[in-house]
Order: sequence, then structure tokens, then C-alpha cells
Amino acid sequence: MEASDVRLTEGFTLVELLVVIAIIAVLAALILAVFPRARGMANRGQCAAHLRQLVQAARMYAQDYDQRLVPARTRGAPPPSRGYTWCVLLQPYVHNEDILICPNDPHPQPSAGSTCLPHSYGINYQLAYSVGWGVDNLAKKLTHVRGHSGIILFFDMKSEVAQMGSSYLSYRLTRVAARHEGLAEFGFLDGHVKGLKPEATVAPVNMWVRK
Repeated sequence: MEASDVRLTEGFTLVELLVVIAIIAVLAALILAVFPRARGMANRGQCAAHLRQLVQAARMYAQDYDQRLVPARTRGAPPPSRGYTWCVLLQPYVHNEDILICPNDPHPQPSAGSTCLPHSYGINYQLAYSVGWGVDNLAKKLTHVRGHSGIILFFDMKSEVAQMGSSYLSYRLTRVAARHEGLAEFGFLDGHVKGLKPEATVAPVNMWVRK
């Protein structure tokens, strides 16, 4: 029998097997390290897409209501509900309840005491809410707001709040959810979306207050 025939029947040595196992372990570790980050980036992208669609829906709503933005909540729902929230009012423009939910939010909640849908996002009360019940008191007109590219309309909100949105004047940043590796996604009135640290929305420029 020739030497080459003997070599073919010997197979891998122990050292060679250990090297192969080590390489596989390193590759597996790299994949496991990259996968969560890639998934997080994909979720953030989907969240941004949801907010972009919501802002566009709000602008379409305004076109149908004399340039007035969708209110955080309006009257008309059967009691004991306090009214229909923006989540419900925008459904004719989006036809999709899923865009109300951030993929990084495991427990989206409807607004308490209202006719609402589970949602991960809040609306800026500075634009969409006041203490009055009249429609004119509940939302601002697009034509009455300057600097659309610099004011927030929708934002990532903490689900446990179970509310329609937030006012910076009343709650500061306590309702904002930085659920994307320390960043929250914000949908601006002009339609663009940006991921920011919550505190970056108030300094050096306050992006919550109507201009």
C-alpha cells in the first residue's frame, strides 16, 4: 500500500479538529454580537418609518379640516369614554393599526379613559391639545405654526404612561422613551424623522414649543 493511500484513511488529527472548532466558535461569537445590533437598527428604521407615515397622515387630516392638525382627543365617543384620540382619528388616513406600535415596545397601551388603540407614540400637546373642549381649542392650524422642520409632532412615548401624548411645559421629558440604544425617534411637523437623545430636543433649541 502506498503512503498516499494511508494518509487518506487517517482523517483529521486532534489538533486540526481543535483549530476548526475554535474558528467556528469565533465566527459564532461574531455573529451573535452583530445580530442584536443589526436587529436594533432594523427596528429603529421601522419605527422611523411609522412616525413618518403618522406625520404625513396628520398633514392629510389637516388638509381636510381647514389646515387644523389632528387633536390629541376630540368629542363624540359614547360615554364613559372621554373621546376619540388621534390614534383613532388618523386611521382613515393610514388604514393600519400596526404603524402605531414601535417594534421595540413590547407593551403598547391605549390611552386611559378614551376610545383609543394601543400605541407607542405620543403627540405634542403644544400643537394638539389644550384644556378646552371646543374643536378650535384642541389643535393648531398648520398655517399658524412657523418653523415646521424644527417642531416635534410625534415622538417615542413610554407605554406605561397610557396617555395620548405629552406637553413639555407640564411633563418635561418624563414621557419620552429612549428605546433605541439611548435615542428616541421624533417625527417633525414637516415630515422628517430624527433619532435624538431626549435632552437634545430642548437645548440649545426647544423643539417642543410652538413658534
